[in-house]
Amino acid sequence: MPAPKIPPSKQIDYTKVCFVIMPFGKKRVQKKMIDFDYIYDKVFAPAIAAVNLPEGGKLIPKRTDKDYFAANIDIEMFKYLEYSRIALVDITGLNANVFYELGVRHHANQSGTAIFRQEKLVPPFDISHIKALPYQYEPVKHIKASRAYIKKVLTDSLEYNRIDSPVQVALQAQHTGNPKIDPLLVGATNAFRKDDWDTAVDKYRQAIKVDDRNPLLHQELGLLLKSRGRWAEAVHHFEQATLLSPDYGEAWRELGIARNKLYMQAVKDATKGLETGEDDLLKAVTLKEDDFDAYASLGGIYKRQNLLEKSLKMYDLSVKVSNGHPYPLFNSILLQVRERGIRSITAKQKVYMKRAEASLRKQAENRPPYNIPWCFFDLSVLSMLMGKKKEALDMLKAGIKHSTESWQKNTHLETLMLVERQKDQLKGWKEAVELLEA
Repeated sequence: MPAPKIPPSKQIDYTKVCFVIMPFGKKRVQKKMIDFDYIYDKVFAPAIAAVNLPEGGKLIPKRTDKDYFAANIDIEMFKYLEYSRIALVDITGLNANVFYELGVRHHANQSGTAIFRQEKLVPPFDISHIKALPYQYEPVKHIKASRAYIKKVLTDSLEYNRIDSPVQVALQAQHTGNPKIDPLLVGATNAFRKDDWDTAVDKYRQAIKVDDRNPLLHQELGLLLKSRGRWAEAVHHFEQATLLSPDYGEAWRELGIARNKLYMQAVKDATKGLETGEDDLLKAVTLKEDDFDAYASLGGIYKRQNLLEKSLKMYDLSVKVSNGHPYPLFNSILLQVRERGIRSITAKQKVYMKRAEASLRKQAENRPPYNIPWCFFDLSVLSMLMGKKKEALDMLKAGIKHSTESWQKNTHLETLMLVERQKDQLKGWKEAVELLEA
């Protein structure tokens, strides 16, 4: 656990401060005017003020434009970024000042940074690997739930104090004292920006030869190999990352996902003896209890093993810790509908579905579309659950069109087959299955 920093002045007790990094005033975001001051006053500040500090007392919300300083406001801002116990960041609107301050905060602190975004915003690619948690403030009825969710995230951050800065992770892992590493990593970055994946992989292999004890290098090469479908090689490097850093939760998660992929390929080839990845994913959620990807991957493993009750439990946990992420949400609802019918969908699930629909539409409308083909497949399922047959089939056709591998369509077909017994309740199900089988 990283030691807290000692602030240079006792005028402000930074150990009790949650510094809020967000736009000020009213800003136009995606053709909509958003009042960020209203969001601070009605959502963020009350949620922060309700958080109990582990040592006693309450967390104090701070935002530079809300304070009056005798000194330069920029100097005070940097003090807040450096010394505040927690920083809450709202990336809604993709504001340049917000991203600048987020970068400063990540460089200054290993832990204590919680990133949020409004549900309808699609994060930019460059930070898509950073978890930005969704919240809602419209209509007003959603504010209470958003406050409770933000309070829980901040409380957990204070309790567990886990490293959440990708900058600090990278700097710690890559600090080897060897000047040969950085040029290789720059070369790898430039290569995959040009879609020259072979060169990028080669650069990472050269970097690992220089420092084969670096877990982050193995993890990043594993992710690169995973993106190219080279699962066996990816497993090797994820294994190395977990051996070198046994508490590296993300590495355990990726190892479990990759092992399960190899296992599924082996099942089709009638090969035995490979691990399912279940143990690695269970290790991942032990190390990082809010890893919704790991819970969702466990749900997938149990679903393929026809352990549907265990699968539903994992998907439900994933929905809970992700505050309604579409991927586990739809799997959870489909498994529930399979057993209890479409009328079993709860009011809370319907709220999640509406939120997911807004986010998925932004992904599908982006040019090029974001997260293809899954944004279209998920919209198809959502429309089917809502009884919108034509829209369900239109989105399905778009998903098929944007599929680059046959397994993507097969995976979606397997998902629909889960609810075959309830097909009469799902408008468009029969036609969707026929399209996918064709």
